[in-house]
Amino acid sequence: MKKRPEEIIPGLKIVPNFISVEEEQQLIKEVESRDWEGFLKRKIQQYGYQFDSSCKKISEYLGPLPSFSDVVCTRLVSKGLFPYYPDQMVVNQYLPGQGINSHIDKVTVCQEFIASIGMGSSCIMEFVNTENPKQKVDVFFERRTAVILAGDSRNKWKHGIPARITDTFNGAVYKRKKRISLTLRKVILPPGFLEKRNIKL
Repeated sequence: MKKRPEEIIPGLKIVPNFISVEEEQQLIKEVESRDWEGFLKRKIQQYGYQFDSSCKKISEYLGPLPSFSDVVCTRLVSKGLFPYYPDQMVVNQYLPGQGINSHIDKVTVCQEFIASIGMGSSCIMEFVNTENPKQKVDVFFERRTAVILAGDSRNKWKHGIPARITDTFNGAVYKRKKRISLTLRKVILPPGFLEKRNIKL
C-alpha cells in the first residue's frame, strides 16, 4: 500500500475539511473586499507583521490580525495543531498558471509551526527533501484543507506549488481555478523591534 505523505515527511499534517463550504465562501468574500499588494508575481495581502519584499525579515507591525481570521486561528489552537495563536498572516492569490518556488520559510523570521489553508481551488503542493533532493512527494492540497508544517516538514523539506494550469493526481486531471491561500505564522521579532516603534501589545 502506498504511504501517505504524513508517513514520509515527519511533522507534516494534512487536515481535510478544516473549514466548511460556508466558511470558505465567507473568508473569500472578506479577502476579496480588501486591497491587494502586487510587488510579487502574484497578489498578496499581509496582516499582523509585514515581511519585506525578499521575505527575509520583518519590516513593520501592521496591527492585530483581522477579525475574519479568528475562526481559522482559534481552530488551529483548539484542535491542537498550533501550540500558540498566530500573529502574522499572508493571503496569496494564485491564478491558473501561477505558483510559488520551492522554499523553506526563514527560521529566523517565524517560529516552528506554519499553517496554510487553501480556498477556491485544489492544487499539488510539491515537497523536496533537502538532504536527498531526488526524494519528492506530491501532496494533493484540496480546497478547504489545512496543511501544517512543523519539525522536518518545516525545516528539512522545501515546499512549493508548480506553476501550471492543471494538476494530475492518482490518474485524475484537475483544472485549476483562481485559488486563495491563508498562511499563518507566529513571528520572531528582532531585539527592540517594538520598542523602537513605541508599540505596546
